[in-house]
Amino acid sequence: MARRTNKNSNYTPKSGAKLHQSFGSKEGLFMTCWKVSDGVMWSGKVFRSEKQSKVAPTVSRNGKEWCSVTLVLSAPMRDTVVHSGLMNTSNHKVYFKDWNMIINPKASNGGYFGKHISKNY
Repeated sequence: MARRTNKNSNYTPKSGAKLHQSFGSKEGLFMTCWKVSDGVMWSGKVFRSEKQSKVAPTVSRNGKEWCSVTLVLSAPMRDTVVHSGLMNTSNHKVYFKDWNMIINPKASNGGYFGKHISKNY
């Protein structure tokens, strides 16, 4: 008799994200993320800088609130990368338009950090 295995038993996560402090909390926004790219483990921190914290969120035409955030990515034996992006304050998704990437801490698989796939393009 053939042995059955769970199709997800060999699944290895390649990215993740976790929201530690939400937008509007007393301590301020803080989120961590990680991604394996070309065999290199990148870890990142998302936060609002002091300058960004002084600016109120912007409301778009469709009523969503957006605020600017900073991402600091680091990996062993690599240069540290600092980049800015926009975060939707209602769902805490962070978008990096020029990289076409997204960080979603509420994804069902423990968070997601990777390519942004949108049906609205």
